[in-house]
This record gives sequence, C-alpha cells and structure tokens, in this order.
Amino acid sequence: MASGLSWLDSSRDDQQRMRELLKLFSDTESRDELGTGQVRDAFSDLLFPGTSVLQTRARYLLIVPWCYQEAERRGLLGDRLTKQVDRSERKVISALMKGDDTEGVIGRRAGVAVRTLPSTIYAAALLRYGIRTGDDEGSSDRRFGVGSAEADELTERAHGTWHATLPAAPKGFPDVVEGGLRLRPEEGRWLRERLLAAAPDTLLAYLLDPEHRPGWDSEAPWEERAVAAAPGPIGPVVRDAALFSLAIHGAALLYNLLVAERYEAAGLTEREAPAARYRDLLLDWNQRVLAEQGLKGWDRSAMWIRLIEKNPRIASNAPARRFVERWLDAVTSGAAHNAVTDQSLRNLVAERERAVKKGQSRLVNDKLLRTWSGASGSRPLVYRWPQVRRILIDIHDGYAADLPEAAGARA
Repeated sequence: MASGLSWLDSSRDDQQRMRELLKLFSDTESRDELGTGQVRDAFSDLLFPGTSVLQTRARYLLIVPWCYQEAERRGLLGDRLTKQVDRSERKVISALMKGDDTEGVIGRRAGVAVRTLPSTIYAAALLRYGIRTGDDEGSSDRRFGVGSAEADELTERAHGTWHATLPAAPKGFPDVVEGGLRLRPEEGRWLRERLLAAAPDTLLAYLLDPEHRPGWDSEAPWEERAVAAAPGPIGPVVRDAALFSLAIHGAALLYNLLVAERYEAAGLTEREAPAARYRDLLLDWNQRVLAEQGLKGWDRSAMWIRLIEKNPRIASNAPARRFVERWLDAVTSGAAHNAVTDQSLRNLVAERERAVKKGQSRLVNDKLLRTWSGASGSRPLVYRWPQVRRILIDIHDGYAADLPEAAGARA
C-alpha cells in the first residue's frame, strides 16, 4: 500500500506548514534532518512575514483576488464560487504559459492539472498583508481561515472581502493576463504600500525602500550591502539569523559526514568519496566560524526571547532547544573546531538525528542509506531568501517602471 500524508480539520497555518514540509522534502539539500525547523521558520517569519517557500512571484498576490472577484461578480457563493475560482486559476495558468516570461508560473510543469493552486499557496499572505480583509458569509472556501491570529494583528480593515483599493484586473482576465507575471506600475506601488503597512519594522519592509533593492546574486539576505546598515529592531534579528545559520550549518555538515562514513563502510559507491568531501566542507566551515567575530559575546538569550515570542511552541520543544544550545555552546567556545573527530559532538548529532527520524534515520536504516543523494539538509539556512528576493524584485521593478529615470532609460 502506498504511503502518504493527509490532514483533517487542521488549521490554515498547519496546512501551510505541511505543504512547506512537502516542498522541503522535494529538495534534498533543504531537509530538516536535525529537527531545528521551528527555529528556522520563526526566523523566517520575523524577517519576512507572510512569505513561504512555495511562493514564486509577487503578482499572484493580485491574481488570486482577481480570480475571486471574477466569481463574485457572477453572484456565486459557497462551493459554486470555489469551483469557479478553481477554473479561473487554471485559465490563468494557460494564459501565463503562452507568454514570454514563464519563470515562477505555478503549474509550469504540470500545467492546468497542477494540484496546489495559487489560492492555497498565497492564502496566508493575503490575510497577513490585509489584501483579503474577511470572508464572504456564503463562501465555504476553507483556503482562507476565519479568525486568523495573523489577520487579527492587522489594524487596517476595509469593508468587503478584498481591500477597497485593490487594483483592477487587466482586460480579458482570466483568459488573458496582460503583462504575464510582471507588475504594472500601479500594482507595484499598491503592493509596496500594503506590505509596508502590514509588516513594518521587518527586513521585508526595509528591503522595499527604493535604495535597498536586492540584487540577483546574493545567496543570503545578510549578503546585501544595505542589510548591514539595517536599524533596530531589524538589525539584531538579522544578526541572530546569520549567526544561527553559520553555527548550525556545522551540525548539518557533520550529520552528512556521519552518513557518508556509514555509506562508504557499507560498500556503496554511487556517491564518489563523500566522506572526504564533507571533511573538507567542515574544514571550510571552521575557517568561516573563526573569522566571524559576532559569535563572541553573542546574546542568545535575546534571540530565544524573540523566537519564542514569534512561535511559543519553541519553548515547549525541550529536546530541540537542548540540542541547539549544546551545539551552539560548542561553536562559540571553540570546541566545534574539532567536529570531524570529536566523539562527543559526533554522538550529539547522531543521537539527535535518530531521535528525530527514528526508523527513517539513515544512520540505522540501510534501505534509506542506499538511496542517499549525497547531500541531505547540507545547505546553509537562508530563511526563504530565494523566494523573497524574487518577490521583492518584482515589486521594485513594478513601481519603478514609470519613474522618470525608468522612462529615460527606455527612451
């Protein structure tokens, strides 16, 4: 019998986390093998509220409302409204795939048969940013939960389901999507205003400043030149996120080294010399740790306060906190410099992975060991940066399109 994951009567936030989990499982470099996902996600929400690893382009924050408005104009309610929205979303896929810019099109591979539609992927963001302001009484669409804690945080409300100043859909929508996923100037300005109002004092809002437009080549948010000068309360969160990413990356590399050693001991050869590769990566990591002055005097108590305030469940996850604290102690004290050979650290990581994965641990499950890709959860944490960077650039490009300098460049 095939295995699978399902959920019944779970909250919108729980469903979103499950979809993100499935997304992470599809990326062999991003798996949470050591059970630190709560911390990673709390940092992501502090830096970039309303975002997720499933999001692709900014214009979907408008496309989804337009699909609903198109159904609402027909006077549809309940299941009939939901089915019409579904049809409209699939028409949008066809329209976008006919354009010259298909990067980030949801359904790019599966086409109109795609299972997870934008209305599901962007549901939390639409509420968080105040784009969706409530639920129609007659609507049974559960993609938008009622009474969301995130939505309750927003003080600005407009009458009706959607924000009163939502830009109008382009002519011919949804059969035609003029401009594809590129924002029109008025759309870019409007989205920028909504995000600034809904998520002030966050890195997301800071990077919406015209002078802080992110580049295409940064691999992490703290690599952006403007981020180094981010004021409080943004700066401390960014610094904690960067230090945590650097420190915990060593644990991920050590875990992969343990798997690689077991892989070679089992006589498996599909991955060439993986143990030597991870020893070298740990040596490189150690050099980066030695060069990072911020680890000295790192106020981790303030970090935990911020993380627990964002996700109170972190406080009750004692095993994860103990593991993280013991590893961070090793990093900041210098003990982790010998992680390749230090038996206590090797045991710490191995025991944590077995506790998290249980029978699915590659350190005990020979079948899963044979299917190891050679890299499992080995990338540094960047807190949804690739997705956020794309969305930020979309908004910057949109609202800057009709500025005088942009017009001059076109001339």
